[in-house]
Amino acid sequence: MKILAFNASPRKSHGITEIIMKKFLEGAEDTGAEIESHYVVDLDINGCTGCFSCWWKTPGKCIHRDDMDWILPKMTEYDVVYLGTPIFHYNIIHYLQRMRERTLPLSMPEMYISEDETHHTGRHKKQVHTVLAAVCGFPDQINFNQAKGLFPSATHIMLPYAQILMYQGGERFVPGFLDSVKKAGYELAKKRKLTEEHRAKLVVEYSDDVKKEMVEWHNEMSKRM
Repeated sequence: MKILAFNASPRKSHGITEIIMKKFLEGAEDTGAEIESHYVVDLDINGCTGCFSCWWKTPGKCIHRDDMDWILPKMTEYDVVYLGTPIFHYNIIHYLQRMRERTLPLSMPEMYISEDETHHTGRHKKQVHTVLAAVCGFPDQINFNQAKGLFPSATHIMLPYAQILMYQGGERFVPGFLDSVKKAGYELAKKRKLTEEHRAKLVVEYSDDVKKEMVEWHNEMSKRM
């Protein structure tokens, strides 16, 4: 099993996005999986210009010569692509969005309709499993709606009010979450699938009482700042 991981947070190794990614990769490493990881902010990725040269002029090849030259082939060769992102203003961070837009060469220009939805045919036949791990500062799952919509078929790891992991004793509010993340890395690397029960443990929901407590913590901290 080969896993290609990207941390799109500008904080790189100093944020919650990194903590969650490391847990997932720890689980995968226990199976002997081959792992390659990168910080997206360190990569040279130009923005898509919408010229569609990768469809009709140079099929499968973008006009830009940058790090996507080696990223795109690996996205089709590896078994799992892990994407970690903070949520900024209800959306995935722009570093990851730019990389995502540049995956257009992986699609063919032809369209097809499946279950009343229109799609493009993939240029490669291999089925690559995507994992989307997102964190946000608000304690509500609604903040991940846009991210889920962008990657509907991915395995979702969603932690709202993620800063809770930075507080002493904060893990008590998300009991077993990091263990479930590590187990997800193991199971996907070993069996290439997760049970629905396991998937549910990767998406954290807080009670109304806990949300109120978190809001109070945040407002008190904000006053001190």
